[in-house]
Amino acid sequence: MCAGALVNARIKRLVYGCDNPKAGAVKTLFQIPEDTRLNHRMEVTAGILASECGEMLTAFFRSLRAKPKP
Repeated sequence: MCAGALVNARIKRLVYGCDNPKAGAVKTLFQIPEDTRLNHRMEVTAGILASECGEMLTAFFRSLRAKPKP
């Protein structure tokens, strides 16, 4: 949904840290920003501080799984 929103908003450039191999729609599972069937494409810069971003996401989701459910 985020990649589609970026296309609809006609964002010129997307810069992000790490890919999502299971559900990514920018460079992994789909390539929405480069899809010629859509009316807008954008420049994509991926992998900025990828290791650090991946560690932050892993820690965040690990903490969610560790919290007791109400």
